[in-house]
Amino acid sequence: MKKYTAFIIGIMFGVILVSHSAFSQSTVDPASGNLNTEWLSEQLKVFPNPSDGRFQLKLKYDGQEKVSAKVFDITGKLVKDITADLVIGKETVTSEVDLQAPGTGIYFLRIDIGKGTVTKKILVR
Repeated sequence: MKKYTAFIIGIMFGVILVSHSAFSQSTVDPASGNLNTEWLSEQLKVFPNPSDGRFQLKLKYDGQEKVSAKVFDITGKLVKDITADLVIGKETVTSEVDLQAPGTGIYFLRIDIGKGTVTKKILVR
């Protein structure tokens, strides 16, 4: 009985691992064709955060869709379009951003990739 129980638990554990790696790493939702923004959000790093208005972004992404990036203030006003500053590599998108003397407060970095959008909060001191 112990061998059988251990065998079943092993199979269940294996199924969980396989299903997690098969579905959580997908960048495209097969049902809608939209990007998996939850997974993509985990791939976006903004540092330092909080910052003085200068920060770096790094996004692990190997897709073919067009990428754009903009920074907005808390009211939704566009502060800076950084699309032209993006360095799109084979597996990453990076940029060094300087908001040029912004006021202290909360800003939002919005990255649009194909049909998906990822937003990160940035604190400026």
